[in-house]
Amino acid sequence: MPYTTIRVSDREVQVELTVYTFAEKSDADAFEQCALQHPIETCYRRCPPVALRSAKAHERPDDPDRARAVSRSAGGGMMPARGMR
Repeated sequence: MPYTTIRVSDREVQVELTVYTFAEKSDADAFEQCALQHPIETCYRRCPPVALRSAKAHERPDDPDRARAVSRSAGGGMMPARGMR
């Protein structure tokens, strides 16, 4: 199953909620290309990362503000910055 990846930095690739860190940019490149065509388990074996972490490590499950979003359909929206009106 192919995955959508987010390139966090030259040596970090995010897949779903996990950020994989590699020793070299070329390793991250290879992992990212692999993830577009193969299961993550396969890519993990082919291009082992030096570390991995949660992409949402700063969130606590008991944080009442996590997952809070403003919906345009509910009347929310972007407010212009001060002096930009």
